[in-house]
Amino acid sequence: MSLTHAKNIKELDLVYNFQHIVPVSKYRFKVFRNPRTQKVVADAFREVEIQFGIKIKEFAFGDDYAHIHMEVNVPRNLSMQQVEQILKSHSASKVFKEMPNFIKRYPDKHFWGGQPSGTSVGPVGEHVIQNYIRMQDVSYEPFLQHEEQRPQMKLQLN
Repeated sequence: MSLTHAKNIKELDLVYNFQHIVPVSKYRFKVFRNPRTQKVVADAFREVEIQFGIKIKEFAFGDDYAHIHMEVNVPRNLSMQQVEQILKSHSASKVFKEMPNFIKRYPDKHFWGGQPSGTSVGPVGEHVIQNYIRMQDVSYEPFLQHEEQRPQMKLQLN
């Protein structure tokens, strides 16, 4: 296999390995009305993105403030379920650590609902999904910075 062919395959992986993930807060509580909650969750997702090589291409909070829309590049070494689990578990840990009052609302420390929430995004549907995510009421612009401007962080998993 030539180097050019290998490069094209790598580029195809980046183009065709996107998933539309829609995590929902447990009991559909409207927890994302609070800008601090938005920031904590977005920062947690950014840490996961850096640590695991997961690229979040689009990101917005849903119009009911109880869910998030993301277009995520799932690396070949992880499954869609693993990516979703990593995103949810790390963000939940961050929320309970940085916002201790959430334990009153979620005494069992389950921040996210358990329903599966991903769908595949092909090259034809990608613009449709991106436009849908961008049309959500709360677009989280600070999350969409250029990669070179993002701080490098290391995630410590317990």
